[in-house]
Amino acid sequence: MTSETTPAQQSLLPLPQLPVAPLAEGQVAVEGIVSQQVFVSPDADFAVLRLDVAGQLRPVVVVGALAGLRVGETVRIIGRNEQHERYGQRLRADQALPQVPVTRLGVERYLATLTGLGPELARRIVAELGQTALTALEEETFRVSQIKGVGKKRAQRALLDARARREEREVMIFLQGLGISAAYASRIRKQWGQAAITKVRENPYALAREVSGIGFHIADRIATAMGVEPLSPLRCQAGVRHVLQTACDSGHCYLPERELGQRSVVLLAPPLPDDAPPNSPPPPTDEKLQECISGAIATLRSHGETLHEGEAVYLAALHQQEVELTRQALRLQGTIRTRIPTITEHDISLRLADGQRAALQRVESSPLSIITGGPGTGKTTIISALVRAYLRAGLRVCLAAPTGRAAKRLSDATGHTAKTIHRLLNLIPGERGRSTKDLEVDLLVCDEASMLDLSLAVTLLQAVPGGATVVLVGDVDQLPSVGPGRVLADLIDSERLAVTRLREIFRQKEGSGIIDNAQCILRGELPQSGPSDGGLADFYWIEVEDAQKSRETVVRLVSERIPQRFGFDPLTDVQVLTPMHRGEVGTEELNRALQAVLNPAVAAQAKEPSTAPVKTTFYVGDKVMQVKNNYELDVWNGDIGVIIGRDEEEDLLLVRFEDERQVAYDPTAREDLELAYAVSVHKSQGSEYKAVVVPLHIQHYPLLRRNLLYTAVTRGKRLVVLVGGRRAVRRAVTQTGDLLRYTGLRERLRSILPG
Repeated sequence: MTSETTPAQQSLLPLPQLPVAPLAEGQVAVEGIVSQQVFVSPDADFAVLRLDVAGQLRPVVVVGALAGLRVGETVRIIGRNEQHERYGQRLRADQALPQVPVTRLGVERYLATLTGLGPELARRIVAELGQTALTALEEETFRVSQIKGVGKKRAQRALLDARARREEREVMIFLQGLGISAAYASRIRKQWGQAAITKVRENPYALAREVSGIGFHIADRIATAMGVEPLSPLRCQAGVRHVLQTACDSGHCYLPERELGQRSVVLLAPPLPDDAPPNSPPPPTDEKLQECISGAIATLRSHGETLHEGEAVYLAALHQQEVELTRQALRLQGTIRTRIPTITEHDISLRLADGQRAALQRVESSPLSIITGGPGTGKTTIISALVRAYLRAGLRVCLAAPTGRAAKRLSDATGHTAKTIHRLLNLIPGERGRSTKDLEVDLLVCDEASMLDLSLAVTLLQAVPGGATVVLVGDVDQLPSVGPGRVLADLIDSERLAVTRLREIFRQKEGSGIIDNAQCILRGELPQSGPSDGGLADFYWIEVEDAQKSRETVVRLVSERIPQRFGFDPLTDVQVLTPMHRGEVGTEELNRALQAVLNPAVAAQAKEPSTAPVKTTFYVGDKVMQVKNNYELDVWNGDIGVIIGRDEEEDLLLVRFEDERQVAYDPTAREDLELAYAVSVHKSQGSEYKAVVVPLHIQHYPLLRRNLLYTAVTRGKRLVVLVGGRRAVRRAVTQTGDLLRYTGLRERLRSILPG
């Protein structure tokens, strides 16, 4: 850059050219002028455009992540042709590279779209200045301003618009030149704007931290393309941070420093590729890598990103949450309640067992208490008794649960409105752990408390005012939360809070095989199948050892045998729960098999796939689950619905959820939908289904645990069918406890609260 270049001109200068990757098999490249925006999604991540291409009589229809492309712009599209049954041939874009227009037509159309100009002035400018008109606007604006009808103000406004668009082009070309897809490039540009180039050059690993959907591995590939060394401090710090975040995603609150180092070595020392040239330098030695990782751990600590307690290394936010949850428990334990209703069976018109009376007495004596027990032990009866007593005394009651399904069940059982914790607290989108309000409440009951992770538990208790009563209700024998921590178990194991364990089971008159077998599983015993004489039961175990036969059995049970024998709707009444996503009896294969049988559109081999670039092809009639909280759409992790329609023109899917709400999904939101004919046992927490089918196979070996099988079985309300080999079931019932989770809450409570 010369010393004569002005700051205004610097942003208009082209970046160094990046090498253009060769087209992959099946890809085509076209260059043309955008003539029409047929559809642009509200977030501009997805668009349908018409492109005028030289030599072609009809426009080319292009679909994909075409963010920021306007009518009149020249663009080079790299993608694949596809044939749509309704809309015909179109090009699905893998890359969209904006170009500086060079033809007279291209320059004229581009100028016509700039602020302050228009078709007539654009025609005059090109007639006067020819193909150099755009360069003249950017470098000699006064020449454009002298053309009749333009003037200084119009020329300046057009220049500012052209400069902004050039900046967008530079960002998109730079990012896609690094091998980043158009969709990810669009996200990065929207997140950082023109600063994207500087930020990526300074630290490509910042992508993993700040841009949704880009994790360490994608950022690492980008960094490698930019020449970042394997032992770069930036890479090692990003790797250590990723290991800690991955541990958090697996439920840990911290990692021991030694284990953190070991996991980081595995992540950061990939083997030399088989096709590496003979003279390629060897990968870094373990000693050098460990030295780099040790330095990274120390740097993250000095920067305040991590916090160390002895050998425990926490992400700073998780440490803060653990400390804060302990503080909130101490605050609530020490609160003075001004009004506590006396709860008698006469006043609440309910007959209670001894354990239930004991639970209510503990609620009366302690501002923060826990009630735990399995299915059929009367937890809901206790909640109903509390609600009646507090309302009778004119006090304020709030009922909450972590999921929408659990909240609805609680409302139905008590006759009092229950809400998800997110809705109750008006949690601020994108600011996890913050609530927009404090609760005005005398009694707060949170059901399904085993699902509370550290962040949600902290947020809930922070919103409770002093003087209120808090009751956490849940089954501690179930799986812990999907998020970090084992909050309910740690609160109970600390032995510092009032806890009632309900053990007496209130069976149906005819008995309950589901509840009986749930207790068998907790005792480490094999479950017992229903009668083989043709009589109906609510629990069956079909022994199948072969994985493929297990999958075929599950499909037949859901689609034929259960509907015929019990009259259940296979789509809305029957749910398949499986331990893992991969494998022949994982969610992926089961969903494909069940979709092909249960959805008529798929069964008839419909040739109308979704028009969006999503991981799974969805069809009208598919059963789907939302897998992330979406505040804007007001849908939450675990919500299940059915696709009831598609708007082809605007590329929207319409989903009806179980509470009859209808939500329109654009391509971006659709990334958080998964098929839900089969879901993981973890995803089923807080839910109940009329009928549950549970395949267990030795392929699931790493996850076969007592609490997993117990959780799956207790999701069934009227029927449970276990499909699995004896080896797999035996392992599941004999492996006690959860997979190890590193948490410090129990010891914090023990050290602070009185015994």
